[in-house]
Amino acid sequence: MDFSKFEELPDYLSEEILKMYFEQVIDYYENNGDISKIDLSEAIYQLAERQWHTYKYLDEKIKDKVDSIVQEILDPNSYELMDNVTSIIAYLGLSNSFQTLKEIDSTSLSINVKEVIEETINELDGNIGNPYSGLEE
Repeated sequence: MDFSKFEELPDYLSEEILKMYFEQVIDYYENNGDISKIDLSEAIYQLAERQWHTYKYLDEKIKDKVDSIVQEILDPNSYELMDNVTSIIAYLGLSNSFQTLKEIDSTSLSINVKEVIEETINELDGNIGNPYSGLEE
């Protein structure tokens, strides 16, 4: 699958179209063992950002699958991956991935990775379930 196509999508897509794309990515991940974590995280990031722009919660079944995938691909040794993953967690409100993020031992992490993890935890702690919490009064 050519994940680069997701970068070229319009900023705003319908929930139905996004659901279809999420399902394609999930299906591809589940059926292909050799897949770049960076490319996968970038594709999910692109979709998550567009989902966030719908101001609607992602379908719970898809959200759970994405949450599991994110936990599986987490690699605190890669800044690029962690930058994507922390954004995905925030855009979709992925509780389990957020908990996994909080449990990462930060003693041997690069400064950049440690900062992105700490920023995410500080921003989302207490309201991970609502990706729109910062927009509400």
